[in-house]
Amino acid sequence: MYEKTFSIKTLGCKCNQYESAQIASQFLSSGFKAVPFGSPADIVIINTCTVTDKSNKKCRNYIRQGSKFSKTGKVIVTGCMVETHKDELDAMNEVQASFTNMQKDQLVILSGAIDTDNGDTSISTIANAYALPFMRTRGYIKIQDGCDGGCSYCIVPKVRGNPTSRPVDDIVKHAQFLIECNCPEIVLTGITIGKYQYNDDTLASLIKKIITLDGNFRVRVTSVEPTHLSEELIDILKHDKVCKHIHLPLQSGSDPVLRHMNRPYSVDFYTKLIDTIRTSMPEIAIGTDIIVGYPSETEKDFEATLELVQRLSFAYVHQFSYSPREGTLSSNYRPLPYDIIHARAQRLRDVARECSYQYRLQFLNTIRPAVIEKDGDGITALTDTYLKVALENYHYSRSKLGSIVPVMITSVSEEKIEGSIEL
Repeated sequence: MYEKTFSIKTLGCKCNQYESAQIASQFLSSGFKAVPFGSPADIVIINTCTVTDKSNKKCRNYIRQGSKFSKTGKVIVTGCMVETHKDELDAMNEVQASFTNMQKDQLVILSGAIDTDNGDTSISTIANAYALPFMRTRGYIKIQDGCDGGCSYCIVPKVRGNPTSRPVDDIVKHAQFLIECNCPEIVLTGITIGKYQYNDDTLASLIKKIITLDGNFRVRVTSVEPTHLSEELIDILKHDKVCKHIHLPLQSGSDPVLRHMNRPYSVDFYTKLIDTIRTSMPEIAIGTDIIVGYPSETEKDFEATLELVQRLSFAYVHQFSYSPREGTLSSNYRPLPYDIIHARAQRLRDVARECSYQYRLQFLNTIRPAVIEKDGDGITALTDTYLKVALENYHYSRSKLGSIVPVMITSVSEEKIEGSIEL
């Protein structure tokens, strides 16, 4: 009997990664076999991102690329770009059909991948099943969706809607399922997870309930808006079962630019927050987002950003060169010249690379708990402090896949980190 195949290409945030795992669970439960994106498949799915115009361009390229691997010559498209460009996507020759974020949980049915004419409706319950990690080791749990922020450059509230939080009991049961399936790390994700609120439970109290579960696992918190980081949440990051890692978007180190962006904090507020966290957890990995070349950014503003990045010594910086995003307030402003944005982006990249190197250097000849994962043809370890370590002794490392083990950091350079599993 012929076994139908599917593949998924996921672009964008960790929330999309989780939703792709949900989609995969639908197809797997319907008798399909998963294959890597780039292999021939009966159904190819592109889960899109639309956070920038560059993201849209990347999505279009993957749609065209994916159609070459599809046995029908066409792909299924879903995700945030469908929310903003559905007509354009539907008009592409390579697109079989497109589905919104709200339709993701029934994609296997809506796409026509299975025959429901026989009256069997049991497949409709697949969307409610707990998704296992899809082609990865660590498990994502989406605890929240949506955003009600008014940042001038951001389209997310329009494509994800207002904040909604998933019931606590359902999240804890999902976590229990992943633990029983030997998932070593549970990554809590969403659009603005710091706004998680279900009855009296906050993000901090939710994490407390998860870490009381039995098993050898840890919890990783993803991106949290600076104004959503409570003292209780900072305190819970100290727990042995919680990774020493937090991502706090900054966007700019200039107060005038932050006000123009409609970001709800000042540089002083952000700096004091970082100092508070590091006082109790000096080793914690703190990452951030920076937008380079925002329309109101002067050279003085940019210098202030560079200085702040150096001062705060981020473990890593996700930087974005500004481009007008249709549908946002900032798209009404005249953009800076490309050469200025490009030059500033390179300067920030150099400063961020050195900060990252200095952060990683402190762990040389130390031991950190790490999840052992497959990475292409190699095996890597991801530490609690978000260090990606290339491992020696391939065969022994492979035997520890999916485990949390102590890893010694033996070499640190700007290009990579190397280490070995402690026997």
